[in-house]
Amino acid sequence: MGCERCELPCTCKVCKHSRAQGLCFTMHSPQEIRLMHALQTTPIFWISNHGPRSINPISLEAIADITIKFLKQSKNPVILLDGIEHLIFENGSTPVLRLLRDIQEWTILQRAILILPVNPEAIEKKELALMERNMNELRPELE
Repeated sequence: MGCERCELPCTCKVCKHSRAQGLCFTMHSPQEIRLMHALQTTPIFWISNHGPRSINPISLEAIADITIKFLKQSKNPVILLDGIEHLIFENGSTPVLRLLRDIQEWTILQRAILILPVNPEAIEKKELALMERNMNELRPELE
């Protein structure tokens, strides 16, 4: 990406620019995500039992700790938490909804953005309603 050729502000801590800093938890291969979206410095954690930089799906506390630390240290933070359905499958809905509530509160305090892709057919209506209660729903525009 080279700063001299890129028109976007730098994300390094030295600059005073305000480009968003991201954190990603995903069910997909981190290498695949990094290449697909040209992410160079974004921390990407694989929700998996295997591989480097993986987070065990039952380690909700580790996800919370990484997220809170990131939020405290970042300017204009954006968090992508992909695979919420898998976390619910592995842990049950109550602990995952508690995790989401904690992360939502921290994102509010830090003026951050939380992106939470959800397949409404993969979770119970009650769980979906609780997730939607404090979030803005974005739907892709259909052509």
